Order: sequence, then structure tokens, then C-alpha cells
Amino acid sequence: MLDHDGPLSEGPLREVAAGIADALARVHAIGLVHGRLGPDQVLITPYGPRVTGFAGRTDDEGGDPSEDVYAFATLITLAGGGTSSAELRPLLRRCLDPDPRQRPTAVDVDRVLSPRPYVLVLPRSTEPVADVPQEAKAQDPPTGRGLTRRRLLVAGGVALTAATVTSAGIAFARRSDDGYGQPDIRWRRAVEGRVTTLQVFDNVGYLSGTENVIKAVGTDTGVALWTSRTDSMVWSEPVVSGAAVFVTCVAGQVYALDPRTGEQTWQYTADNQIIGSPLLSGTSLVFGTIDNRIIALDMTQGGQRWMWSDGAQRGGVMPASTGVGADFLYLVYADGTVSAFHPASRTVPWTIRLAAPIARAARAVGDLVYVVTGLTLVALDARTGDILWRFRGTPDLSVPVVGKELVYTTDIGTLYALDPRTGVERWRQTTGATVPSPVAVVDGVAYAGGEDELHAFDRLTGKRRWSYPVSTYLTAAPAGAKGVLLLGTAGSELVALEV
Repeated sequence: MLDHDGPLSEGPLREVAAGIADALARVHAIGLVHGRLGPDQVLITPYGPRVTGFAGRTDDEGGDPSEDVYAFATLITLAGGGTSSAELRPLLRRCLDPDPRQRPTAVDVDRVLSPRPYVLVLPRSTEPVADVPQEAKAQDPPTGRGLTRRRLLVAGGVALTAATVTSAGIAFARRSDDGYGQPDIRWRRAVEGRVTTLQVFDNVGYLSGTENVIKAVGTDTGVALWTSRTDSMVWSEPVVSGAAVFVTCVAGQVYALDPRTGEQTWQYTADNQIIGSPLLSGTSLVFGTIDNRIIALDMTQGGQRWMWSDGAQRGGVMPASTGVGADFLYLVYADGTVSAFHPASRTVPWTIRLAAPIARAARAVGDLVYVVTGLTLVALDARTGDILWRFRGTPDLSVPVVGKELVYTTDIGTLYALDPRTGVERWRQTTGATVPSPVAVVDGVAYAGGEDELHAFDRLTGKRRWSYPVSTYLTAAPAGAKGVLLLGTAGSELVALEV
């Protein structure tokens, strides 16, 4: 492939890296190693990379998992033509450490490469408006259909971005803690590949996976309502409204799916890679590309409404917004630039340059814009772009989850709760995670993944309610509502807990 097509660009390179890391993590988890990983052992298929040629040597027979990690980094560097993105570069550097003891495990690499979407926390009083039946539907999608204007208006403009998450299974031992009730299992089911994003909307769980699959399941029963396939891996959280489920793929495809049936209502293909996640702005679906363009599509039919770029080479752009009807978008660029953008007039009221790189989208809530730059979480005034506060953690802080009272973020092994106005730390709790753990706030409880546990904390005090052992790690944050919490594991399993 490299001889024929040349080096991989950023999106496909990350997709290949994630697929190989997933395969190595699974093999190492059962005590085996590959032993001879190289270009000839990786097949590129329509459903992502597939690793072949496992030597099958166990650790006791001389196989060294750290050599697989070194070979992985060498292979990804080769596939990228000797270069890599700002997000991959630090990881590959650690994998190539001359001291095998300093290299991350394949599990750690897999966790870093798994998508980590952020969470939109709705108040308890919010009533979802999606109309999704509880029975399974046919999944042979017709083409050429569009969303009607009436369905778009009936949806009421309510949209969720994903809160969240991916045949090893889960060990359901329990640990009592200070009298808080422990979760019970409502149901569990196997899924294709790993769950990469997960969210809940109107008693339906929407998930995407590594096998180019989007699936809807009933949260009460776990019954699959529909399944839809995409042309390449979905590398961002879906946007769910009463009108459609919108998803984007790294290769540039945008899909609108009927939330009741999973049927494709329209498809749009950009001429470059899409980075970050799409968002709703009025009746437009907006996303950013690696060549620094912001594109807005008509939600009903998928036609392009407008495209904007400032013409600078900044390494890619990702938009954020405070809500569907907000007047401004907030654009973050890989080179550290952050700008406010007014779509109606195509003007930029302010721009600020922060430390590079910025590898994740901003989080805009109320009059604040939160941006993660390396070790630091920065809060900006949404009206002026002024820096209001900084919070410094350890490498790879997660995109914050913003609740009514506190802001939550994680780094390696720690969950932090911060004052949203000042950035002052209100409490912290250890999670035991070896990479930044997924975090979510659902029904007044803060959840964070650990090395092999899911932890539940009181969102205001940080008091640990319970810790729930899992045999394979979570790849993104749980999602839930109305007493049901969904989580996906690296063991290709989706589990619903009663909490």
C-alpha cells in the first residue's frame, strides 16, 4: 500500500494506528505476543486494518510485549512517511524509548488512540423529543431521501453530542462503600468491535464502533433497534436530534440517519479529512477539516450552505458552540489559535494564540470557552477571548465536562473538580488509570474510569460512592439517564447498570 499510494495522511494514519493497537491489546491481554509485527502483517480492509501473522509466543516463552509496542511505533512512523500528527508524535516517542521498561503497554496505547468524546449534561427537567420506537426496524437504507422541514421543526432544536465510550467481558464483583447502593446489571450484550462513542437520548442508546457500525439499542432491554454501516471509521461522536443522527468519518463522509430506523437520509462527502465532531448551528450541521475550512450543510438535504477559511495553514480546525441557537462558533486550530466566528456575517470578533498543540475541540458553555493545550486547561471569556484562568495538570488532560456547579477533567490517574469561574480546585479523587480516564456526569453522579474499575463520586463533594470492577477497560465515558448507565468495554461488550 505504501509503495503504491505513498504515506498515509493524518486521519487514515490514526485509524490504522488505532486498529493495530486494538489488536495488540487484545492479544497481550490473553498472554500472547505478536513477535514479528511489520507492514506485511497488516491488511487494510473496508472495515479497518486487520493484523495477521501472530507468532503466538507467550511471555514465558521469551516473547516480549514491549517489542510489539516498539514495532508498532516503527510501523506507524513508516506509514506516515517519517512524520506524524501533533497528537501521535508524543505517543510514538514513548513507544520508541530505548528502555523497554519506559514504553507504554499496548493497552495504554489503545486507550490513548480510542476516541474520547465530551459530555453534554442535560438538567433533569429536560424532556427529550426524539421519536424512536422500541421495536427493531429494517436496516436496508434507501438513498436520496431528505429530512422534511416539518420533522426538523418538530425536533425543537434539541441536540446531544456524545457523552462517551469499548471477547473479554466484565467481571461483576462488587465492593460496598459507605452505605451507597451498588449497581445491578440490567442487561449485557456483545457488539461488533469496540464501542468508540456512546450516548443516550430518549431511552435509546446510540453507539458507534470500530467496525464502521452505528447502532441504536433500547436502554431498558438492550434490544437492537437498528444497525447502519458507514464507508469508513466514525472518529467522532454522533449528533442526535429528533430529526436525525448525524455522524462524520475521518475520510470525509457525513451521514444523516433516520433516528427511528437507521435509514440513510443523505450523505455528503468533503474533499478532505474531517477532524473533531460536527455540531448543530441553527438548521445547519457544521464541521471542520484538516485544511482549516469550516463547512455548513443544510440539515434537511445535506447540501452545502457555506464554507469559510481564514486562509492560514494552521493544521486543522474544530468548531464548538454554546448551543443550537447560539450566534457564535468558537474555532480551535491545531497550532494553538482560538477564534470566535460569527456565521451570519462571516466575521471574526477576536483571536488569541495559546500554546500548541491543541488536539481536541473546545468546550463552550454559557459565557466561557474551555480549551485544553497540552498540560493546561484554559478558560476564555467567550465575549472577548481574554484568559480568565488556567489549570495545570499532568500530560494529556481530557476535554472537560461542564456541570452546573463544577467543571470536571482528568489526567493520568486523577479526576479533578474545578470552580468554573475561577479554576480553583474544589476536590480531586484518584482513579488508578494509567492514561486519562473517561469522565461523565449523569443524574448528579460523576463517573470516571480507572485501570480496571468504574468509579462513582458525588459530583459536589467528591465522596466516592462505589467502585465497580471491570475485567477490560472503558474506552470512553459512560452515558445514561433515568437510572440506567451504559458502558462499553474493550472486550466488545455493552453493559447496562441500574444505578
